[in-house]
Amino acid sequence: MNNIVYHGSDNGNLEFIRANISTHQKKCIYASENKVVAMLFMGKGMGDLDTVKLYNNEIPILVERREGLLEKIYNKPGYIYELYATTFNHYEYLWEPEVISFEKALKPIKKVYYDNILNTLIKEERNGNIKIYRYPNRPNYIPLDNSDLIDRYISFEKQGIEHAVDSLLEVYPEFKDKVLEKLLSK
Repeated sequence: MNNIVYHGSDNGNLEFIRANISTHQKKCIYASENKVVAMLFMGKGMGDLDTVKLYNNEIPILVERREGLLEKIYNKPGYIYELYATTFNHYEYLWEPEVISFEKALKPIKKVYYDNILNTLIKEERNGNIKIYRYPNRPNYIPLDNSDLIDRYISFEKQGIEHAVDSLLEVYPEFKDKVLEKLLSK
């Protein structure tokens, strides 16, 4: 592992990066050894409901699920916090480029300001450091109707992530019948 890991945020006033309960139901601090991966977390949206974040041969892939979401999420300033990597580890249940620390809080070594996250990601794409798919373009294994989210969000709910299915149906009300059918059949 590198000596430094990166944590992306939309908040530039963090004196400490604090642990939060994650989708893995663990209180931890997320980071990545890949700075571009950390940049994907500088914008705030509805996570998987808005974008798909993949990792292939050490290159992050960002897929816009609905038109205009990249502008909504990333057309704003953001910050990368550099942290010492000593307390961070990768675990098999994490996304490949992620590492976590179970420390309660860590003081950043350095903070880097980006005046426009989207423009920075586009520059990184030109440099070959990320692949961006704008709606409706996407890899052929991600359905255009985003129905890949149904089983994932039902699984989140069963893992104890409260209101996961409600969040899915709030964004994709057209999935209601399919979700109910799957919930009733299990």
